[in-house]
Amino acid sequence: MRLSLATLTVCLTALLGNSCKQESNDATTARIDSLFRFWNNPNSPGAAVLVMKDGKTVFSKGYGMANLEYGIPITPASIFHIASESKQYTAFCIVLLAQQGKLNLNDDIRKYLPYVPDFGKTITIRHLIYHTSGLRDQWQLLAIGGESLDDVIHQEHVIKLVSKQKELNFAPGERSLYCNTGYTLMAEIVKQVSGQSLRAFAEENIFKPLAMTQTHFHDDNTEIVRNRTYSYDSISKEKFVNSPLNYATVGATSLFTTVEDEAKWLDNFATAKVGGREAIQQMHELGVLNNGKKLEYAFAIAIDTVDGHLRIGHGGADAGYRTYAVRFPEEKLDVVVFSNLAQFDPTALAMKVAEIYLPKQPAKSNASVRIKGDSTRYAFYAGRYATSEGNPVQVIDSAGLYIDLGWKPLLLQPLSDTTFSLFDDYATLTFSSQRKPTDHFLFRTQSEERR
Repeated sequence: MRLSLATLTVCLTALLGNSCKQESNDATTARIDSLFRFWNNPNSPGAAVLVMKDGKTVFSKGYGMANLEYGIPITPASIFHIASESKQYTAFCIVLLAQQGKLNLNDDIRKYLPYVPDFGKTITIRHLIYHTSGLRDQWQLLAIGGESLDDVIHQEHVIKLVSKQKELNFAPGERSLYCNTGYTLMAEIVKQVSGQSLRAFAEENIFKPLAMTQTHFHDDNTEIVRNRTYSYDSISKEKFVNSPLNYATVGATSLFTTVEDEAKWLDNFATAKVGGREAIQQMHELGVLNNGKKLEYAFAIAIDTVDGHLRIGHGGADAGYRTYAVRFPEEKLDVVVFSNLAQFDPTALAMKVAEIYLPKQPAKSNASVRIKGDSTRYAFYAGRYATSEGNPVQVIDSAGLYIDLGWKPLLLQPLSDTTFSLFDDYATLTFSSQRKPTDHFLFRTQSEERR
């Protein structure tokens, strides 16, 4: 997973800076600001960030611009398309309908969607939730059919594609393969069972009860939305272009919300205000394959452990939107990062924000994996590079391999002939075997390498 130069700056700050357990609010703000400083200017897209601790917002801020043409800055009230994070809400609608006795998770989806072909094997709603249906992904099918993802895509496009399929990728329950199609079909099941569109059902049963006043499923691509952010792509360090998003398809994607409203959604996992404890427990039920293997995926949330902390989260990526929301329930910590720039890595940045608040774990040494390394290649690796954001860095061959990130040269410790440790194993750097001066570095934290 790619981390920015800003992330590395904080890595260094965390290691060399103040080691006190308690920080002032100003110090915490400064550390978070340093993570996002490369986007915090009037000429760049950026991100909105929110941190919630013990059910209360302790940090919220915007960085960069929501609209470059009109110079509108991002704030915590800016509205983002959150892409695949939308799936949690669709899954929760299904859970609520199951609670009401209007459907069963083990129902054959053809009971509600008769246009789905009979593949000779039963596909259940549960299969759709866990991405174990074997259905082919809608975006791949659209691309094969000659559609561009920049085109206007309606719900009917996906339904038509599904209705004409002849085979599955695999038998239902045999494998887990991420499938947007399943969640689009779940939106259609909500419509068939409740008599309301997914947008209307979610508004009545989730958004209004939780006072999520700036949230909706965007099922009309022509609709004007006040305070929305625009979607951008980067073609150089300082030049951005529009990255159009014209989806009118919902279920797998297309939820519009703010970090402030998302915090209310995350808080519901703790308070169970909507749905009750039974629904919240259901949302955390992990999938199981036919062979008994348990997945790390529940109802559109991924559940794992990072450095001893239970982590529950999900991200999203469409056009230039990049989003991630994560909960650490044992520490009662929630972090939300929404961005409108395609090159942005919200997962990495959210995790760096979380590390500021999480209890520190004892450092683990990787000394046993160190090798001498092939120093004859150091001259080959030496040269000028750029990070994924276009920031220049230099690698120097001088009685060892060093990287100059703008402060001072830092020694790279070899883990293999191509991979090196930075900051005493806190992050790693991997060179391409075919190094070019324009190659981007790949930075990963140790916790992310285990994902």
